[in-house]
Amino acid sequence: MVGSGRTRKLIVGVDPGLNCGLAILSIDGAPILVESRREWPIAKIIERIREFGEPTIISSDVSPAPSLLEILSRKLNAILFEPTISMSTEEKQKISKIYAEYYGVNPQNVHEMDALAAAVKAYHYYKNKFEQVDAKLRELGCDLPPDDVKDLVARGYSIATAIRILSAENSKREYTFVESPSGESMKLKETIKRLTEKLMLEKERNRLLQAANRELQSRIKDLEAEIETLKATLERVYSGEAAQMRREKEYQRLLEEIRVLKSKIAEQEAQIESYKRMLSHLQHLDEISAKEGLTLLKPIESFTKEGLERAFKIYNIKVGDITFILDPSGGGSTTARSLVMRGIRAVIVRGKMSHHALEVFEEYNIPVIPADKVNIRWIEGLPYVDEEEIKRIIKTGGNLKSIGALKMLKSIINDHLREVKEENRI
Repeated sequence: MVGSGRTRKLIVGVDPGLNCGLAILSIDGAPILVESRREWPIAKIIERIREFGEPTIISSDVSPAPSLLEILSRKLNAILFEPTISMSTEEKQKISKIYAEYYGVNPQNVHEMDALAAAVKAYHYYKNKFEQVDAKLRELGCDLPPDDVKDLVARGYSIATAIRILSAENSKREYTFVESPSGESMKLKETIKRLTEKLMLEKERNRLLQAANRELQSRIKDLEAEIETLKATLERVYSGEAAQMRREKEYQRLLEEIRVLKSKIAEQEAQIESYKRMLSHLQHLDEISAKEGLTLLKPIESFTKEGLERAFKIYNIKVGDITFILDPSGGGSTTARSLVMRGIRAVIVRGKMSHHALEVFEEYNIPVIPADKVNIRWIEGLPYVDEEEIKRIIKTGGNLKSIGALKMLKSIINDHLREVKEENRI
């Protein structure tokens, strides 16, 4: 409690759960209490808060706020503060650490830290407005309790309105006959004071609601007039059977378009989920392969444009990867060049590859290794190879002999054709 029999106004941060954290600050941000208890009943939480004053703000560290905080704010007639987006762990740690170091507070666990961060977040949100209240009271030379003015301002009243309400209340109090205090009379006075404050607040709230209602009624009339204008316009635009048919046709077309788009969205969402599961699976396999010194061979089921696009999406083939083409038939220089542009390190093939594709790989010095030359291990449906073994095979360069022989054969044929042409000229 503060002087003149007035109740101290509070900012209360709450972290609900099996272990409930509670942080109570003054409305000016000074620490009053930081604690936590296991299986804390809501009635006991309310009782604990009221020991230190009357809460103006109940603050949450997440958005939307948990139901416990909504119940507390209703029962304690306090504002429920929710951050625009839920506070991250890093933000809560930073806010609570800075505050704790400044005030010498020591949160004992993560629940107390979260509750403190929520309370400090709410204080920072209202801090500028509260400082304006202090400045205005100094300017006017008012002796009104700053806590009470800030309480009304936090509840949505302007500073001027809050000062006017409390000044009117003080004027009435000056003409009140003062008796020598007794237990019953003090309780009665406190009840009268509380009810008077509540009445003043309700009167002001009623005034604001009436003003808002008048504004809404005016807006309704404007909207009704606008609706009538639009109706008249629509009647002119869509007059006659032809207009009705066009509208129905367009409506059906849009329905069909919506149906198709929904179907496509569902397909895309299903594909995204499939890719997410595949990515998670690949990450798990990467961990296994790293431990055993294995390298993943990025599989390409068919050496076609569609097969490459699917492998690029699923396995994210990139610079330095080794690919394993399960079916190299059907691929030519274009598909080979598309794969080369990914910056791959080597290609392992199962079966025969076209000489056009081989020429492209040879041009870019990319080894093409027959699958039977490599000890491939299959782990959870994916091919792996020992890293040291594949390095050794690539280094020997033996896999390129077939490509070199092909090139030599072509050269011999070309030389022979030139000789035949020269003889024909003679």
